[in-house]
Amino acid sequence: MSTKKNEVATVDETANLPAILSDIAMDAASNSGFENVKAEDVSIPFVKILQAMSPQVKGSTKIPGAADGDFFNTVTEKIYKGSIKIIPCAFQKAYVEWVAREQGGGFVKQHFDSAILEKTKKDDKNRDILANGHTIVTTAYHYCILVCEDGSLERVVLSLTSTQLKKSRRWVSQMMSLQITSGTTRFTPPMYSHIYDVTTREESNEHGAWYGFIFGTPTMISDKNIYLYAKKFHDDISGGLVKAAEPIDPDDGVTVPPAANEAVHDKF
Repeated sequence: MSTKKNEVATVDETANLPAILSDIAMDAASNSGFENVKAEDVSIPFVKILQAMSPQVKGSTKIPGAADGDFFNTVTEKIYKGSIKIIPCAFQKAYVEWVAREQGGGFVKQHFDSAILEKTKKDDKNRDILANGHTIVTTAYHYCILVCEDGSLERVVLSLTSTQLKKSRRWVSQMMSLQITSGTTRFTPPMYSHIYDVTTREESNEHGAWYGFIFGTPTMISDKNIYLYAKKFHDDISGGLVKAAEPIDPDDGVTVPPAANEAVHDKF
């Protein structure tokens, strides 16, 4: 078989695949070829909710067809409308340091010890401000598998801050309250054992309006291959083999940050 220049042979086009499939599977189990890949070499994209003033919705960088309330992949720049199917695989709490928006904005670093909040003071917008003027944003990271309409699986991160921290807390509680009975044994299954439909809904307070996450009723995974893929992602996160891409601005596209009237010292 021959392929045109720059054309990649697909599984269907590779006639000798069945003969070597067992070897491929064996090497895959040993992570062959990826031995020297470290967390800093792999970045997991964020899936965020587009807001009315997001650059993908309004302005010179607008993406055709993009609208507030849509989901957006920050690496592939793919738009997802309506709902998405998500398998949660791991959770992490972080305290992200940002240059204040009025100072130009920009990501500084992530802290994983809540003690950093003891070095902050509240400003008139109820934000946690360090002595250097930087903002600390309490952030809940949910490392997930996105189940695409074509059946493909993508590793992504959902980042919840401000008003969405309550959503994160409820979602974690929902996962932990699941119970499965097998024979005489009743147990809480791993978080990566269920798929959730995730949608968006417009929310508001006296300071402004924005779109937030809505997490639906879970459905147990029935495909073993999908389950094992999700488990592998969980193991990679727990083992520090992968990390999220650089955090996204939590106020991106929100005309008036919802954090303006929200306490963010929530504990899980």
